[in-house]
Amino acid sequence: MALFFNFGEEIEGYDYKVINEREARASAGMMFLLGLLSLFSVYIFRTLLWAELFSITFIFEFFVRIVINPKYAPYMLLGGLIVSNQQAEWVEAKPKKFAWLLGLILGAIMTYYIVFDVISLWRLGICVICLVLLFLESTFGICLGCLLYHKLNIKLNNCPGGVCAVPSKKSIFRYRVLLIGIFLILFLLVYVGLKNGKYADAQPMIIINDTQKV
Repeated sequence: MALFFNFGEEIEGYDYKVINEREARASAGMMFLLGLLSLFSVYIFRTLLWAELFSITFIFEFFVRIVINPKYAPYMLLGGLIVSNQQAEWVEAKPKKFAWLLGLILGAIMTYYIVFDVISLWRLGICVICLVLLFLESTFGICLGCLLYHKLNIKLNNCPGGVCAVPSKKSIFRYRVLLIGIFLILFLLVYVGLKNGKYADAQPMIIINDTQKV
């Protein structure tokens, strides 16, 4: 029973339980993609069916991760299958559990709003927050819940990306921000040039439905 209801794995060389970060990021990427598609389906098909279905799978996923075992959660299983040929990247399990608990709470609130069709800005806001968190983890390996866990002055051995242990490199950070700012200014100049030059007289495209043709 302890093998079934368990959080984290015991790996030789680590004196604390760990989670495979590659599997976590893969599952986050899949959930982000499906969540984004379900959000688009609301505006394309004018139905909450796919959004409601995704929200239910979302809360079920995090419930299994927290209450039972991450290795039995559907998205984690699929993510583990996809990255099975990659070397595991072990991180401490405790901050992940804290982050996923926050995900479970957000998912429960989101599911309530969608299932009972409660129209509120909170519903859209929570959906966007969940998608942003999934995007940051899957794309950049940034686990905001783990960082919050660290900010609470809780000792960590090995958090995702090692950001809890890596010292701040302010000079490099400022240098990159400066370059990004320069590229952003160049991008805006090109945009203004195209809009006021080549596309100055362009008319908005009107999509005509085939059923309206005589």
